This record gives sequence, structure tokens and C-alpha cells, in this order.
Amino acid sequence: MLLEDHQLHSVNWSELSRGITFGVSGGCLVEGIERHGSLNIVTVSIASGGQIVLEAPLGNATAYWTPEFDPGDCLPADWKGRMRFSAVRSVPIGVLCDANGQSTFAFAFDCLTQEGQLEFGASEEAKTFVARLGITQGLAEARSTVRLAVVAPETGYEEAIRELSVFLHGGIVGKPASKIAREPVFSTWYAYSQQISHEIVMRNVVAARGIGCKSVFIDDGWQKFGDGRWYAGCGDWIPDTAKFPDLRGTVAELHDAGLETVLWVAPFLVGELSAAHAALAPFASHYSEVLRTWVLDPRHSEVREHLVGICTRLMADYALDGLKIDFLNSVMAYAGTNSTGDIADVGDAMVQVLGDIAAAVEIIRPGALIEFRQPYISPAIAPFADVLRADDCPADADQNRRSTINLRLLAIDRTIHSDPVMWDPTAPVETVSRQLLNVFFSVPQISMPLDVLPDAHRVRATELLAEWRSLREVLLTGELSVGLPNESYPVVSSRLGSTLVVALYQPRQLELDLEGISELVILNSTASPVLPYVIDGSSPRAATLLTEGAAASIIELGTCGFLEVAPWGITRIMLEDKGRG
Repeated sequence: MLLEDHQLHSVNWSELSRGITFGVSGGCLVEGIERHGSLNIVTVSIASGGQIVLEAPLGNATAYWTPEFDPGDCLPADWKGRMRFSAVRSVPIGVLCDANGQSTFAFAFDCLTQEGQLEFGASEEAKTFVARLGITQGLAEARSTVRLAVVAPETGYEEAIRELSVFLHGGIVGKPASKIAREPVFSTWYAYSQQISHEIVMRNVVAARGIGCKSVFIDDGWQKFGDGRWYAGCGDWIPDTAKFPDLRGTVAELHDAGLETVLWVAPFLVGELSAAHAALAPFASHYSEVLRTWVLDPRHSEVREHLVGICTRLMADYALDGLKIDFLNSVMAYAGTNSTGDIADVGDAMVQVLGDIAAAVEIIRPGALIEFRQPYISPAIAPFADVLRADDCPADADQNRRSTINLRLLAIDRTIHSDPVMWDPTAPVETVSRQLLNVFFSVPQISMPLDVLPDAHRVRATELLAEWRSLREVLLTGELSVGLPNESYPVVSSRLGSTLVVALYQPRQLELDLEGISELVILNSTASPVLPYVIDGSSPRAATLLTEGAAASIIELGTCGFLEVAPWGITRIMLEDKGRG
């Protein structure tokens, strides 16, 4: 339907490779096609109302990967697949994956800042997969060309995503990681929602340190009018003194306890109850019914100056170690509207103001942590936040895994955090294991009332975070390989040097390549105590099996067989050198 609805007869088509074609029309012209490594890069001069269209064989497709991947809609029809993008909303990249985990069609447009929409999906009529970028007036006014990258060879889809991510970053360097970016976090949000206070935070300090957290993220609810789950009182960003009589004193006590402090703020929201509303109302014409507050338009210099002032004041007044800056995508309500400010495009304005905030915060507190949340994932804003967190998915361990893995595949030199992990404190202790093991390839955030958590839950969380820390370098910086996206990544592995970590999230046969591996770590997030395995191209090897709750045992790993592992747990296998006789 995409092809039929957008003047197919007017498109000038060119062939790339493997049956993949692209076409332009409506004043768009191809300026050149170059091969850079595994990428075909097409440069197109653009015109308002024009379009760039891609068509590829559908083949044995099982899933279409995007950074917003949702397994409920793995392979959308072309009349349904839509992705809106800008500097603070997703990024125009897509990868078609077949049943063998190969990328048969992978592409990206270098539109990282200005707002736009990508359309995509399986064509019912042509039995192909198509994608279309329509050229809006704003995009054409902001730039004269668009570059399109298409992965030339058929390859594993993780590799295809990495190649396209390098293209999209184009030399953009992310914000250097703060010293606490790679340490577990205690978050107040799911634990207490807005019902937080100095007393509540402080009574969790000992337990937070005890389980392995190095920072506290004080979330929504600390601020004046911060009650009721809505945001009519946002805008002044001063503490609710009934909850935090001395917020700077709270931060000092946390520092004394060995915990750094990051504060939540949603600076683009300005509610009618705030004192700031009267002065800012001329720059906040959009009212969000969902949030029950007004949203500031960043295209005004007055707004940008106000936002920088808020963030620097918070950092200085309360001696903070970082900011969790939220609701950035709420400004996209202004997308496509006429600007009355000094910047025309919302995305351009967001790059400007987020850069100004990051620079100002760095002056106040060098090395401070700044967290953005999915979907604020564009490489255009990568230099302004060192932590990129999975979107909200309370208690949904599977979605937390999918989101963190998607961010790991896309992001370059940014630290990925899980959505804060929560669970039912009356559930079996295996629930703790499932929640945490599902986010092991990111930095775990935890949000439970730790001071009243059952002892067994607290002990298990402590054990798992200790294991995570011992494997942190492999988990966060190793070479990542993942299972099929349409099956929600049932197997994930990471290799660094001679250590290989393999995680199972659904019962599967382990397919292992142990060449050069001396330590194999199995993260078993299933109830199965026995897992079948096959070793690729390896002769039998002697090994020492270290299973949770059991004595060490000597085994021989043949070319195939069954491994006894810890259900909902971690098993380490120390492999002996083949050369030992």
C-alpha cells in the first residue's frame, strides 16, 4: 500500500544489491552512491514534498527490528508500520531479520535531529518489504541532503545494527561515563512513587549499600506539589519542605553513608499551581491532558535559558551528583507547528538546550551523571547524557530485557541502565532472580522498599548484584550476541577475552563456541536444572563445574550432552587447557 499510495509511477528506481532497490521522486535527486566497507551510502538532494522509497525481498522474514521493537508487532504490514523520529524521539533505522537470525535488509537515514516519520512494512500486493521517508518542509528547510545507508552483504542482524549505528553516530562521541554510571542504583520511584521523604530515603540507606548500590536516585515526589501522580505543580522545582526540610542536608547524609545522589526533574513541564507559570505561560501553548500540565516550547530562547537555570541551580543548591532529566519527548507536541521563537524545528531546539544544560552542569559538578530515558535515543543527543535507561516497564522482566538489549545494540559508548526492577515482595525468591537476571547485560536499577524486604529476597539480590559486579566488564563491554528478536531474545551472550557469559531466558539448547574460552558462565533464568548443549568444532574438554548451592565437581564437556545447572541461578564452568594431558 505504501507503493500504491505514493505515486509509484513517478519514482526513479535504482538497484543496490541482493535485490534491494531504492527510488526518489518529488524533486529529490540522487547525487551519488558510494561503498564504505559493508555499507552502500546514497546521498540524496531533497525537496519538500519529495520522498525516498526502499523495497527489498521479503524472503523468510520473521521480524523487523527497530529501537522501539515490540514483539507484539514483529512484522508489520506497510499500512501499519510507522515511526516518528526527532532528536528526542527514536531514530530512523530498521533491520529485517530472517528465521536464521540473518539481516536480509538493513538501512538507516542520517536524520537525527529534525522531526520526521518513517513508514515501513510488508507489502501485501508486492510480497516485498518496503520503507518510505517523506520529505517534510521542515526537513527540507533544515538541510539540503539526506544520506541513506544500506548494509550491502547479508549478515547477522546484530552486526548490521552495529554497522548502521556507527554510520548514524558519524564520529559523535557520547558523554564520558560518570564514576557511578556503572554501579547499581537504588531508585525511589516504584518503591514509593511520590510518597517519599527524608526519613523514607534514609531508612533505606543501610540496605541499599548492603545489597551493592552506590547511588540513590530520588525520583518524582521530592518537589513542591509533588503528589497525586500528576504534574500541575511542576515548574518551580523547589523541595516540598514537609517531605525534605533540608534537601541539601539529605544529600550530605547520603554522601556520608557512601551513596551519591541523583535527582529527578522534568524541566519542560510547567503547571498552573507553580509560581513560574505566570511568567512562562506565553511559551507553553500546549496543555497535556495525559500529564495534566503545560509543556514548554524549547524553540524560545527564554525557555532554554530558564531550563539551564533550573538544572544548574538544582546541582549547586543541593550538591547533587547528577540529574535524571525526564519527559523530554513531551515537547514533540510542537512538532509540525509554526514557531514563534528563534528556532524553527523542535529537534534543533532540543539539541541546543540539552547541550547547554550538559555544559552548564559540567561546570557546576565535573563528571556529573545525566540520565535520559528511552525513547530519547538519537545519537544527536548522545554527548549530553552518559546514562540511557530503558523505558518504563514495571515488573515486566521480559520487556526490561528487550529494551536494554535494544539499547545495547544501538548505543555507542553510552552506559545502559535497566528500568528500575520491582517485584511482589510476597512472591517466591525465584522472582528476584528472574527480575535481576533479565537485566544483567545492563546496569541494574532496583526500586523496592529495601528496609522491609523479606530477608531471603534481600540476600538473593545481594548475591546476584555481587555476581553481576564480578562479571561487569564482560556483561557491559564484551561482544554481544543475541537470539531472535521475534522470540524476545531467548538467548543472550557476551564474550570478553577468554570469558563467555551465556544467558537463557527460555528453555533452549545451548550452542557454544568455546574456542579460546577458559571460563564459561551460564545465567539460567529458567526453572530447568538441566540444559542440553552442543559445542561447535571442539573436542571434549575437562572442566570444573561450580553450581550455586552445590559442591564443585569435575566434568567432561563432550561435543554434546546435558549440563546440570542452577535453576534461576548462575553456574560457572572453568575449562582446562586442551593441551594438558
